[in-house]
Amino acid sequence: MSNPPPPVASVVIPPSAPPPPPVDQSPNASQKKYQNWKEAWDDARAVVAVDIAVLQTTVSEPEQTGSYMSKHITYLIRTEPYTYLVRRRYTDFVWLRDVLQKRYIGMLLPSLPPKTYQSTGSGSSSTSGLVKHRMRMLGIFLENLVQIPYVRGDPSVLAFLSVQNESEFDAAKTATAIPDLFSDTSAGAIKWRDALRSATIPHNGQRVLMDFINQLEYLEGHLKKLVAATKTLSERAIAKRASMDVLATVFQEWGKTEMEFSNSSKFEYPNKTGQVMAKLLSTSHDKLKGWSKVLSFEPTIIESVVFAALSFLQQQVDAFKSLIKIRDASIRDLEKSDKSLAQKKAEKDVGGDGDKPVSTGVFNFGAKGETLNEAIAREENEVRAKRRSVEAMARALFFSEIDRFNENRMEQLEAAMACLAASELMVSKKNAKLFAAFFGAMNLDAGEWSEKAKAVLSLQEQVEELQFDD
Repeated sequence: MSNPPPPVASVVIPPSAPPPPPVDQSPNASQKKYQNWKEAWDDARAVVAVDIAVLQTTVSEPEQTGSYMSKHITYLIRTEPYTYLVRRRYTDFVWLRDVLQKRYIGMLLPSLPPKTYQSTGSGSSSTSGLVKHRMRMLGIFLENLVQIPYVRGDPSVLAFLSVQNESEFDAAKTATAIPDLFSDTSAGAIKWRDALRSATIPHNGQRVLMDFINQLEYLEGHLKKLVAATKTLSERAIAKRASMDVLATVFQEWGKTEMEFSNSSKFEYPNKTGQVMAKLLSTSHDKLKGWSKVLSFEPTIIESVVFAALSFLQQQVDAFKSLIKIRDASIRDLEKSDKSLAQKKAEKDVGGDGDKPVSTGVFNFGAKGETLNEAIAREENEVRAKRRSVEAMARALFFSEIDRFNENRMEQLEAAMACLAASELMVSKKNAKLFAAFFGAMNLDAGEWSEKAKAVLSLQEQVEELQFDD
């Protein structure tokens, strides 16, 4: 099946974003109901796939741009199958996530790396090492984002991925940044509304949420320890490679010395085995140097696979905690608005005159010259909108996001460990090939020496089981 044509062949930005047509929110409106969140997500995938192919993104080629006082780094983003090529900076990623978080109420989006953070040390502690790590984390963010069917065809996402000209992209930001889920007419927003309508909030919802928050705290503790251990592992891998380089260099110097020992013009009694010894040392140097090259992959594997995956999981825990904090803040704001509305209604009931101007004061934020009736009507609309948002957040949490978070973290960890296993398998094969060549170069029997090595290692294991006794 061929891919549909690119959804953004040429982006034309209107002078101002046209208001979206009103969405029918009446009980008789066509609304799809789902039995579970996976059914809803599968339906969203099917609907979005009509216009948007499954996207594959990569983030690469960091490049520093800007003047001396305002330098920043941009990253090349490639999107297949449409071959989009754009450059974006970190703040563009932040903009995209903020817009989507406001639009898709209650949805747990992939997290971004913090503006400042500590890398594992791969690439020393240089700026390049930090840039590489951020590039990797931005790549993980985008890879996971375009896998969400609701946002894959979102206008802001497509603009982010496709609009090359900087001024046009700035205009696209304004034109596509519709924060209101309930008036957005994009396919993804409509499907997300359908999903939320299918949700029910359990009677013990608050207890369930508190229990889940406790689980997040435990997860955060484990992940902090794992990230710290991975950092140490990376530092030791770098140190091991450096020590191996020293070892190889000293072997090379020793080989030169052995050649000198066999020189009869320099020594009255030259070493008769000097040249053979020099060959052994030269071969050893070559293999150690090769081993050092293989070891150079280890910090990259640890940084790009293990550390990146664990860091992303830790960020996702923080993102979910932030999502719950946003919900809690929205509830407090709703309660405050409810109280203000009740006070105005009470004032009208007591005074009986709704056309009188609203009493002004330090804490009155109503429109200037607003009547009491107008203030009540305005605040009723505000309370209605806030209550709808709070309910949408709760529905999202219990319909899909808690379960999806748990499934996603399992998938992320499984993918990371599979990638680690595949990487280490490739490294092992390189090592096997490297040291097999040593036996060939020295005309030694690999099988015979394997048995001898096993015997030595077996003895060491037996000693480790003993306790030293004075």
